[in-house]
Amino acid sequence: MKYLAGLLAAGVAICGAASASAADAAAGRALAQSRCAPCHQVAPWQRDELANAPPFELIARKFAGNPAMLAHELRRPHRKMNFLPTPGEAQDIAEYIRSLAR
Repeated sequence: MKYLAGLLAAGVAICGAASASAADAAAGRALAQSRCAPCHQVAPWQRDELANAPPFELIARKFAGNPAMLAHELRRPHRKMNFLPTPGEAQDIAEYIRSLAR
């Protein structure tokens, strides 16, 4: 039974890694600029005047090793957030944010 549980956990991890690598940072950037920029600094060159929410570079450092957790957090309601991204959109935005940590 433990063997089956371990095998299942490995399969879930592999599937999660495959879906995370399928995320599109360019699509995530476009979504971030249209949906997240009113509150967040979504690009390094953006003005620092948007202090209502943490800049994406800071979020990138916080979730650097775990884009799946970041995508999960993006799907949770945010204060003042006017949209709920689909799972695919959340993965794309997470991939874009991850790219800022490089």
